[in-house]
Amino acid sequence: MLLVPMPVGLADDPLAIASYFAENRVEIQVAVLLVSLGAVVSLWFVAHLRHVLQRAEGGEEAFAPVILLAGASLAVATMFAMIPAAVLAALTTRTASLNGPAVLTLYTLHQQAGGAIGLLIALFAATAGAAMVRREITGPWLGWLGFLVAALGLVAAVTVFFDAGVLMTVLMFAAGIAFVLWIGAASVVMVTRPEVDRAGAARTAFAH
Repeated sequence: MLLVPMPVGLADDPLAIASYFAENRVEIQVAVLLVSLGAVVSLWFVAHLRHVLQRAEGGEEAFAPVILLAGASLAVATMFAMIPAAVLAALTTRTASLNGPAVLTLYTLHQQAGGAIGLLIALFAATAGAAMVRREITGPWLGWLGFLVAALGLVAAVTVFFDAGVLMTVLMFAAGIAFVLWIGAASVVMVTRPEVDRAGAARTAFAH
């Protein structure tokens, strides 16, 4: 997110959009790769988080399924949101392939995908925050921060659907940074204070 300058002021000008992607082509391609790799790795994190929650809830499955679905959906939506940006960056080396309507369509798809991402950030952060407040993972203070991240993600998502200007870009950027920092803090806490209630021996998964 910090590799590429925020695309402010592009509005509905295909030439400005094409110039932005041409001038930052390599940075955008590296950013797309890093975000996609991060989304893939996050699936492992989400799967482990679901396992920890399932153990903490003693099979009640109050938040664990939502965490798994929201996290997996967020990873997939993020990867798909990167595709239009990757296509635009690649097409800047083929000027014959670029035209106004195509540029505007691809860029709009990239922007509007932020609405789904913001909503999924809100769902994931609110659910994980509720589990944290209930002391199922980490601590309540991170849970309350999770609620703030969820609110920011929700506001950013709503802004995406109603505004395609600078405000939308700034809010989505802020929501993304806040979410990453919150996940990072939770990860550090989970590493330094791992779960200790583990089963002494593996049990059979299926009864005969």
